[in-house]
Amino acid sequence: MKPIPQTVLYGDNTTGNGNCFDACLASLLEIPLWMVPPFHQMYGRRDRAARISDWLETIFGLDLEWTNPSGSDLPKFYIVSGVSPRDPKVNHAVVYKNGLLAHDPH
Repeated sequence: MKPIPQTVLYGDNTTGNGNCFDACLASLLEIPLWMVPPFHQMYGRRDRAARISDWLETIFGLDLEWTNPSGSDLPKFYIVSGVSPRDPKVNHAVVYKNGLLAHDPH
């Protein structure tokens, strides 16, 4: 895992979504953020998860699992999302390792 910061922040005065999830993908894949499609622009679309899964499978041969696994089923690094610690009205994604925060792209 190579920590990659997000480049787009969400805020009350912005016109789009933040790219924290995209930065988490880049971090886990250890690629530059510009190589990750702008999935943050698809937030709220019904096909967003399928598009992310298709991209990961086509380009990297990876199978993305959208789940809430038990502690014993977790990979070494994984993406966790939930309420942002900076703004309770905003969702945020970070990278965890062994149940602990490993990278916050903010």
